[in-house]
Amino acid sequence: MGIISNGNTVIDNGAIDANEVDTTQIANDAVTADKLATGSVGTDALAATAVSAGQYQAATITVDADGRLTAASSGAGAANMSNIYYKTGPGSFTYSAPPSVSKVQAFAFGGGGGGGGAWGGTGGQAGSGGAGGFGFWSVSASGGTNYSVSIGGAGGGGSGGNSGGSGGSGGSTSIGNIIVANGGGGGQGRFGYGSSPGSAGNAPGAVHGGNTNMQTSILFNASVGGGGAGASNTSAAGQGGGAGALVMYDNR
Repeated sequence: MGIISNGNTVIDNGAIDANEVDTTQIANDAVTADKLATGSVGTDALAATAVSAGQYQAATITVDADGRLTAASSGAGAANMSNIYYKTGPGSFTYSAPPSVSKVQAFAFGGGGGGGGAWGGTGGQAGSGGAGGFGFWSVSASGGTNYSVSIGGAGGGGSGGNSGGSGGSGGSTSIGNIIVANGGGGGQGRFGYGSSPGSAGNAPGAVHGGNTNMQTSILFNASVGGGGAGASNTSAAGQGGGAGALVMYDNR
């Protein structure tokens, strides 16, 4: 047991009885953070746990029966997602991902193709432009990396008059090599009897894609990424497509 002498405690070879020191013998604020910090045995009052010091994003933690944190790991979820861009095309810029970023989510549309024009000597409907690819992505990103971003422009309408020109293709919308929504193809001009529509763009790797309801949602209107109509009158030009768009978030 311990022997108290002139304010000092002398410990003999025996253990201190459990009832010799309780909370009434410890003054408020007498035990400092240094005495409660984890560390090597003999240095601090608490044994170290296996948890490394640091910050954990979207963390999963484990607490033992004594209320100690015994495990922690960062999650891959979309914690603290922030809207970074809300833009329509055409445009290009660099996205510099902050070091803390590990996740990117985006709604992206490629530009729509333009409709074909009609030749002056022939009536009938020219081919319409193909819609741009569109979808929603949730992908991993590397913090501290610069990504080239491109937002697709609209394909122009084909010329009329004596040419009956085909419409132009829409531009693709992309974020580096992690997201791409390809533009739609231009519609065939009405020159003689050809009037094939342009091919629709695709969105490889999208979690959700190909749902036309996205174009009439609160994020977009029906003109975004839409294909332009082909000319229906002699010598008329085709209608231009709709520009691409990008709404982007990261977990900074």
